[in-house]
Amino acid sequence: MNVEEKEDKMENYANDLLVFGVDSRKDKGLRNLPSKYLSILLVKRNTEPFKERWSLPGGFINEFETSKEASIRVLEKETGLKEVYMQQIGVNDEIDRDPRGRIISTSYMALVDRTKIKDNLKENAKWFDISIREENKIISIILKNEKDVIQLSVRRETIDKKSKEYEYSLIDNVLAFDHDKILVKGIMELRNKVENTDIVFNLMPKLFTVGELKQVYEILLGKQLVNSAFRRTIAEKIIVTDQQISTGGHRPSYLYKYNESDN
Repeated sequence: MNVEEKEDKMENYANDLLVFGVDSRKDKGLRNLPSKYLSILLVKRNTEPFKERWSLPGGFINEFETSKEASIRVLEKETGLKEVYMQQIGVNDEIDRDPRGRIISTSYMALVDRTKIKDNLKENAKWFDISIREENKIISIILKNEKDVIQLSVRRETIDKKSKEYEYSLIDNVLAFDHDKILVKGIMELRNKVENTDIVFNLMPKLFTVGELKQVYEILLGKQLVNSAFRRTIAEKIIVTDQQISTGGHRPSYLYKYNESDN
């Protein structure tokens, strides 16, 4: 949580923003097709508490704005993007979550196509690639970029199996405040949405190949998908266009777009 220096801020209410992005990268020296990567935007704090620790973007909510309006403001400040898909994922109100006192935070998840973002992030803001492993109720996450590696772990306990409601407890407090738990909760919520909604298309460019879409599904769900089954699953979600793209030594691939009509 990054404090906004405004006279009208409410110092008991804050917001924390999970900005997830997807982009394509080709490994140097290889002829294979570009791979998709899921990443999250983090900010290194320059003030106490937790000075020099990485945190989620955010800040105190101003007196005359809602928590969502505050999140929209923070997103535009950090990325320059407007009109981005955003949803609330929780209220964080543990009594000891902030050493400065009783501060309640509302967390939002924003999904962006990183190809729309120019390299104009602030000096203390960086993208981190996400890799996830879950074993015996322990969720381990590695956040990595060209300079930094962050490893964090949380324990997931089932509160209600029927509704798939879970509680997360910190094993290692690596990020500032309770942002470890907020991050894990956001990733799990994103996975659930990918399985049950069309939310994944908020991370895609307007036009894409089926192969690119499959890669994004796989990195979000953390598993390999069978081509034939995947094509059946997304058949009514996408529309083929008359445009094609060259894919190296392979045949040109048709580009698709999201089917905006009601399925």
